[in-house]
Amino acid sequence: MKHAKTLLASALLATAGAAQAELSANLGVVSNYYFRGISQTDDKAAVQGGIDYNHESGLYVGTWLSNVDFGGKENAEVDLYAGYGGDIGDSGFSYDVGTIYYWYPGAGGEAQGGDLDYAEVNASLGWNWLTGSVSYTYWSEVDSSNEPRTFNSGDVYYHLDVDPGWSYEGFSPTAFIGYYDFNDDGDGPNTEFNYTHWGIGVSKDAGDFGSLSVNYEQVDDTNDLVSSDSPKFWIGWTKDF
Repeated sequence: MKHAKTLLASALLATAGAAQAELSANLGVVSNYYFRGISQTDDKAAVQGGIDYNHESGLYVGTWLSNVDFGGKENAEVDLYAGYGGDIGDSGFSYDVGTIYYWYPGAGGEAQGGDLDYAEVNASLGWNWLTGSVSYTYWSEVDSSNEPRTFNSGDVYYHLDVDPGWSYEGFSPTAFIGYYDFNDDGDGPNTEFNYTHWGIGVSKDAGDFGSLSVNYEQVDDTNDLVSSDSPKFWIGWTKDF
């Protein structure tokens, strides 16, 4: 996947001209890495960062990584992605279509029922301060031959973001709600997987020092995948380069 991503980036730059492409990077630290309502670090902190190529045509490729802890041999998540997006005239609407590959080096083995890597295709439509998106898992290395599994082929995730664009003294609020519809939900004992989660956050622009945020997340109910529906709070710092 690293090789494929590099080839795609080179092709985009060659066809459109390197002067029209923009390279950017980001770095962040969070007190707890939550992905769609579930901690990926066993409730510990994470250091994260990524690099992106963006072309004025709307094409982009990038990679992003973070430490993770699922109780196995894995210790990192590497995301590789590509897509196309842009604005629809002056209507206030925007769109994005893309694909992402989640790679967990070192994961797998009998304790985890096979490797954890999977890939999604996603699409989003935005209007001013609202953005709705759908992500579909079209490929997975998860082995569900013996028992139903999550993060497998056929899973669908729905997400709605609210970013009103308000700012007071550098403070800006955001909110979201998401729903995970797992393909194997209810296919056997202990397989109540589907859940809804939501959250709000407030970020503070710190200028050259990046951005600080305080965030709240919560899952609607406990089930066989999510063990706690108590409120979760985490803080983060990010900086773009």
